[in-house]
Amino acid sequence: MYTREKVRKGDFLSQNDTISISEKGYLTLDVESAMHMKLAPGRYIVGEQSKRHNKWYDTHLALTKELKRKGMIMCKFKYKTLVVPGSDRHYEIDRIELDQKGLVTINSDTASLSISWANPEYKYKGGYHLVIRDFYNNGFIDIIEIEAGESTLTFYPGSYGHKHMYYNIIADNCRASLRYKIQVNSPNAYKFSETNYMDPNN
Repeated sequence: MYTREKVRKGDFLSQNDTISISEKGYLTLDVESAMHMKLAPGRYIVGEQSKRHNKWYDTHLALTKELKRKGMIMCKFKYKTLVVPGSDRHYEIDRIELDQKGLVTINSDTASLSISWANPEYKYKGGYHLVIRDFYNNGFIDIIEIEAGESTLTFYPGSYGHKHMYYNIIADNCRASLRYKIQVNSPNAYKFSETNYMDPNN
């Protein structure tokens, strides 16, 4: 039986409950994972959303541990900088350079994205990682290890179920490219996965 009742702070929702969030509204829920789930305007079945959220958060934790094990989670690279005369702006001029720049739009779960890059350190012989994160919360979605000597990669952004992501290439010595955004326009891509995994106060 369908009942139309407002959800108030402290209310308990069951896995089978369906909730509707009006335009410009949002709802934050305590779920199984350590981080809250924040839902934007739309209509949701609570159990489906909490299952999706917990799965994504578990993935984020596993990938964070992987980067920590490799010493890459907080690593920094000392870039050469170009200062703009008469301005406080500066540019890092020796990052890894991706051939693809700007927003990439993917219109299918099965569409591939091929990227290639160049490392300004031509003597570099190590490997790379493609790091994919959720655009809203910085949560790790995937980390693909790339063998030494490779400078191209093909992957499938639509397979992750996120509508807005960004990606970059990071070398084993922490030199990295800039981040670039991917938008996936497919029915299985969730637009609102905004829970901030990196904010301990969330």
